[in-house]
Amino acid sequence: MPLETLPSAKSLSSQARSSMSLLRKRPTQAVAAILFLSLFLGACGFTPLYATRGQNEGVVASLAAISVQAPGDRVNRALRVALEDKLRANSVTPQYRVLLESSLSEANVAVQQDTEVTRKNLMLRTQFFLRDIETDEVIYAAKSNGIVAFNRVASEFANIIAERDAEERVANQVAEDIHSKLAIYFERQNVSPDAR
Repeated sequence: MPLETLPSAKSLSSQARSSMSLLRKRPTQAVAAILFLSLFLGACGFTPLYATRGQNEGVVASLAAISVQAPGDRVNRALRVALEDKLRANSVTPQYRVLLESSLSEANVAVQQDTEVTRKNLMLRTQFFLRDIETDEVIYAAKSNGIVAFNRVASEFANIIAERDAEERVANQVAEDIHSKLAIYFERQNVSPDAR
């Protein structure tokens, strides 16, 4: 772009000032525009996924009525606990069960010339199945993947701690993704546990 066509700093400053003065002179128009946008978003069907009132109460109630089953190793336990926390599973009698099948793998990311590994990726691949407890039918199935990195140093103890921390982080990442997918499923089904 030629230099002659670029706006000067002075003209940009005056444009910004004139925009601000328009807002000061016409506050009712600004308020009207904001109201119009909010009505427009509501009319097009936009609703926050995690809202806790109105139609989404059914989604929240359905998520809370899910029990989580996972194999007993450390990473799957962390994934189960993180998912239960996100689902806000409570003392409600479960009406759904989600079964988690996970595999954890590592990949070397940074290898020095002396073949010492200084950084690794930890990948958690999870397939999950949502079952209706009443019919024992799989009503939804999907996959979720997570990846995190951790550094390796000379201290073996520090490496163990870093790897365990990475396992917790990847479990939280996958739990968040599973939670989102389940919430979207229930939102699309418009199902609440009481309406079954």
